[in-house]
Amino acid sequence: MSITIDKADKTIKKLIKIGIRSNHRSLFVILGPQGSKQVPIFSQRLKQYKLKDISTLWCTKQAADVFEVNNKTNLVVRKDASNDSQDDSFLSPYYCSHSDIKDISHRSFNLVILQDFDGLSLHSLSLVINTVKGGGIILFLVHDIKSIHDLKDLSLNVEHKVSRFNKRFASLLHSCSNSLILDDTLNILSTGLKFSDGEEFDRSITRDKIEELRGKFEKDAVISSLLGVCHTVEQAELLLKFLEVLKSRSFHAVLSVSSAVGRGKSAALGLAIAGSLAFNYSNIYISSMLHKDADTIFKFLLKGLDALNYKEDDDFDLIQSVNPKFRNNLTGINIFRDHPQSVRFIFPEDIGQRLEQAELVVFDEAAAIPVHILKNLFGPYIVLMASSTSGPGASSPYMYTNMINIIRPSTLVASQGEQLQEFYLNEPIHYASGDSIESWLNQALCVEPVISSHLSCGFPVPEHCRLFCVNRNTLFDGSKQSEDFLQTLMSILTSSYTSMSPDHLVNLADSPNYNIFCLLPPMNSSRQAFSGVICLILVHLEHEIPDHIIHCGTNIDEPISNCFNEWKIKNKTSASFSPVQGIHVLNIVTHQNYRKMGYGLRALQLLQEFYEGKCISLDENLDAPHKITETCLGNSSTDLPILQQLTEIQPDSVEYFIVSCNLSSESLRFWKKIGFVPVYISEKTNSEGEHVLFMIKSIEEIFKQRVEKYWHNFQDHYQCHLGAEFQKFKASLALSLLKFRADWMKKDLKELSKADVDLLIRPHQMKSLEKYCQNLQDFHTIMQLVPTLANLYFRNRLKHIELPRVQEAILLSYGFQYKIAEDIAKDLGLPNMQIHGLLNRTIKKLSSRLSEVIEKSVASTMEKREIVMEPLAEDLNEELEEAAKKIQEKQEQDALLLKDIDVSQYAIKGSEEDWEKALFSGRKALVSIKSIKKIANSAEEEKLLQESYKKPKQQKKKRKKF
Repeated sequence: MSITIDKADKTIKKLIKIGIRSNHRSLFVILGPQGSKQVPIFSQRLKQYKLKDISTLWCTKQAADVFEVNNKTNLVVRKDASNDSQDDSFLSPYYCSHSDIKDISHRSFNLVILQDFDGLSLHSLSLVINTVKGGGIILFLVHDIKSIHDLKDLSLNVEHKVSRFNKRFASLLHSCSNSLILDDTLNILSTGLKFSDGEEFDRSITRDKIEELRGKFEKDAVISSLLGVCHTVEQAELLLKFLEVLKSRSFHAVLSVSSAVGRGKSAALGLAIAGSLAFNYSNIYISSMLHKDADTIFKFLLKGLDALNYKEDDDFDLIQSVNPKFRNNLTGINIFRDHPQSVRFIFPEDIGQRLEQAELVVFDEAAAIPVHILKNLFGPYIVLMASSTSGPGASSPYMYTNMINIIRPSTLVASQGEQLQEFYLNEPIHYASGDSIESWLNQALCVEPVISSHLSCGFPVPEHCRLFCVNRNTLFDGSKQSEDFLQTLMSILTSSYTSMSPDHLVNLADSPNYNIFCLLPPMNSSRQAFSGVICLILVHLEHEIPDHIIHCGTNIDEPISNCFNEWKIKNKTSASFSPVQGIHVLNIVTHQNYRKMGYGLRALQLLQEFYEGKCISLDENLDAPHKITETCLGNSSTDLPILQQLTEIQPDSVEYFIVSCNLSSESLRFWKKIGFVPVYISEKTNSEGEHVLFMIKSIEEIFKQRVEKYWHNFQDHYQCHLGAEFQKFKASLALSLLKFRADWMKKDLKELSKADVDLLIRPHQMKSLEKYCQNLQDFHTIMQLVPTLANLYFRNRLKHIELPRVQEAILLSYGFQYKIAEDIAKDLGLPNMQIHGLLNRTIKKLSSRLSEVIEKSVASTMEKREIVMEPLAEDLNEELEEAAKKIQEKQEQDALLLKDIDVSQYAIKGSEEDWEKALFSGRKALVSIKSIKKIANSAEEEKLLQESYKKPKQQKKKRKKF
């Protein structure tokens, strides 16, 4: 027997009627196994009050085999239900499994039925609720629960059966003004809800304003036709701004629009592209981090072409991707009405040089694109950007603001004579403003930013701030104070993410290994409320570390999970783990106005002291502190305050701290300052276009030896890939990642010997190094030796040599990254000649050290004579007297020999008086003295004279005969 609409409660009718009048959505929760039989009543009521054709979506955990179609009546019937329980107005719903919800997220329905909560994720829940039109109905069918008390035990995911989040979710259902909780006979279980009629939503007013705007452009058929496709006045005004810039061809212009989810930004971009095709733009590109973000753009691009009377096959062709990741979705359109035109989708990281001929580039969800990629995508063409800043799957408002500040006209656009124009949309597309379902969903998923720009505490000294542990049982109890604090925490936490994922909230609430710590300003004892959260740390207790991380193993194709236990579930057949326990710092986020002031460093220092057991309470009356893991039990008391002092909790026994972060100079500098050591770097980039870096810090002394081993393994892995995957690293970043100072690194390595040098560098190569250092050879003759010299230096094998930072960067760039001088000069901001000069100076130092090693080794092989130092046999004075006696005796012997010799022939003529006159006359003059010569024999003298006068005989020259 079919159930008539008259049996339904008047409150149900009133709620549906109010939702239709105000164009707001309504939520019903039906408890009991027979709840699916009541679905046709809601479909009939919608048809009675609103529409003739009702579009229905039915989502289940299972596939389509749950349903069967009655061929006679075209009814979609559950296999376990009888046909008399169905109503003829409930015709042909579209059904899908929970895993396929993402494929229908761009469609809209009047009635959505959700059942099998144990297989529904928060992300799927947010997607399917956003598909409901204004005045539509959302039905939650909970078959296994019959009372409101048991409703708190419902499960939105299969991992956590007893869930803090589910209890909070159930309690929040009572706070939604447009919701009712019913049993399977449509009896109302929840009471005390008040419904106000509100203002009636008149669609004709919106349509009249759009028509009035169209009337101003009657002569422009393109603008007038495209404005007619818009749903809201704000969307029409935004499209008009886009079309005016496109029509004027203001190249270098950048237009950015932001809003909450579901405001029609992507639709406006699609209509603007259709207008650009009508304005004869030839090369148009659409880009986004995810291809599904561009589905709405292509959908409204086709609607715009239809409004401009473009015919498929006659005027344009559609291009579908064969890539299974795109599920045969559109990736481009070719237009050939007047001349060849094209629209192409391309990922931001793959653009490269493809924008050289671009005239229009469209970025959807631009805030999710890494800034280092986005800022290089601007050029002599028009850029249209759209970003969602609140709602499920949206980017953080802080990330959007950061993106806008980087691409400001002062840095990128103003130099070309154009300005950056920003727009914001408030009015939803599918429903009217002020929809309570939207507010309830944003509150339940914590995706509505509520962080204040300034805190009342001012800027306290970091050393005076205190760290507290958040009690998650109290945080997720659903009370008003807990909800306000939870919204603040999630706003700070998600301010560092490019996209807000609702599923992360479930792990934060229910995983037994998660913990939250907050850094708060100093508080007076009389103050009960805190002034605000300055810094937040999210940690996870790890019981093991994957071997590929600590040993720098092979590259991983899949992205690395935040938590190792999640990674183990996905890769349990291909990885092994080391059984150690440590703290994984998943995220540390400081309030956006308090960054780079030392608060993050202070929070980590207090966290380390806590796990080292240094937070001891001096209160003797304090009960024994409980372990921090005990607060993770589902049956723990919620009477404790939200914030607990660290002295009230006993920390878990851990051996290390580990952190994973996107590699950047700023993050590397921060973690190295605290003492973290790099142990793993991914070879492939993640979805944000950056490499993932894992760093570790030892807590226990025993674990320090393992950290030293991990560091050396990392050096081997990193140096091998510096010339390949990491070649594009800047020299400063690459050097900072390779250089690390610690006490255990000061240990002397094995002394470099001549045998080691000969093994690495041959003798003739050493000669080439010496000649290069003497400027007798060019650099290319010793170029192949630079990697060897770099390896010896950075391995600390060359003792007593410490190069300046710039010379180290040049040596690393040449030796490991294989860069040329022009690239190094551009990287370091130095002229080429200075790069070559500094490199020459570096090689001189290294070569000199190698020569010392060789000389020392050679000297050690030479024969050494043993010198014995003995005392003198006699005194020095005695030795001198003996020598004097010997000289005197010799002189006496010589004198005796001279007595017998006649020396009169050598006598000099002149008396003493003559010599005194000549020598002491006082004038400088020559003195001539006659000597006494020996008288020769007359016969001999005559013979000598005759010989001296003889003339030599002249030889006759012989004539040459010719």
